[in-house]
Amino acid sequence: MIQAHVAAEVKAYGRMFPAYAFTIDHPDGLVLVDTGMIDSLPELDAAYAPVAHGLPAELVERVAVVINTHLHFDHCGGNRLFAGTSIHVQARELADARSQPSYVREWVDFDGATYVEHEGEAGILPGIRLLPTPGHTAGHQAVLVDTDDGLVVLGGDVAYSFRELGTGATEGQRRVLELGATTWLSHVARPKVPRLN
Repeated sequence: MIQAHVAAEVKAYGRMFPAYAFTIDHPDGLVLVDTGMIDSLPELDAAYAPVAHGLPAELVERVAVVINTHLHFDHCGGNRLFAGTSIHVQARELADARSQPSYVREWVDFDGATYVEHEGEAGILPGIRLLPTPGHTAGHQAVLVDTDDGLVVLGGDVAYSFRELGTGATEGQRRVLELGATTWLSHVARPKVPRLN
């Protein structure tokens, strides 16, 4: 079962957007996709007016594996709650997060950070795999989940909206569109099967 959790809100394009984290109930343990925010910084407040929601403590305690679609602040701001827990990212994303100023370095590299770096597609657990979806960032990835109802895509910021996704403007968007599967986006409240515009 996949559940969406509002883990932050951020201002973009002149309005506030929710930032969802997702949990996947898996026989090997609870998988968390993205971690939202647990606090903010003055420079983020000025640029994005974020509201940190965090995740319920009882949920945090059950997480066995973390996957970040990418390492922007509203997707990895809660990673610090998971010191010692495997955090799966694309190697390119982690390298960029450590070298580019658009990332919050102290939220990426923290005491106990245990990143598992992947180069391309990878299986994480039975029925859960990673698909590189470059565009929003060069190292962005989607999470593909096999469910009883078929394939579900946790698309992160492959697009901010289904209208944007339908343009197929980036390699990542085209990869998700080709799947023809139910897709969740990080800033949209409901999933749908995306279509090319």
